[in-house]
Amino acid sequence: MAEKFVHYSGNGSLFKNDNKTPDNNQPVYSGSITLPDGTEQEIAAWVKVGANGKFLSLKLSDPYVKPEEGEEGEEVKKEAVQSKPEKSEDDPDLPF
Repeated sequence: MAEKFVHYSGNGSLFKNDNKTPDNNQPVYSGSITLPDGTEQEIAAWVKVGANGKFLSLKLSDPYVKPEEGEEGEEVKKEAVQSKPEKSEDDPDLPF
């Protein structure tokens, strides 16, 4: 696997998003940036039109970390199963 590129402090890069379609709200450009304090952030850019013409609208966010399989999903499933009250066929609250 290729090593992740590390930007100098205060620098970043944007790349055209090939998955962008007119039907979705994905950014036109996306990439990464290293802030002056060394923090890595993801950066996204949308092309918008305003009173003075076209401009880029930017958003910085924490890098996405893909959850490992079974990490949160299993716990949520277990909680959902445990929280369901079991009903018996002799339950007087049944409408039939």
